[in-house]
Amino acid sequence: MYQLELTENDIKTIAFVGNRYQWSSVLQNMNAGNNDIPEHIAWDIKSSIEADMEGGHDAFPMLDTRSELCDKLYNLYQSII
Repeated sequence: MYQLELTENDIKTIAFVGNRYQWSSVLQNMNAGNNDIPEHIAWDIKSSIEADMEGGHDAFPMLDTRSELCDKLYNLYQSII
């Protein structure tokens, strides 16, 4: 099981990006606070992030790469094995 701690601002950012990208679409059902992520959902998240990176694109389009949310999502991505 994986965990992802999200703030209210993180949730607002994910909602703003909405269904424009796969990384945000797959996270739309997350809540503020600690989210327990089962293995199969973690792999959906990882696949979604990788789909957004196809063609050499950034992992999280529309997300400031210096943001805490970007760090959280990148760390989650890296931890999924």
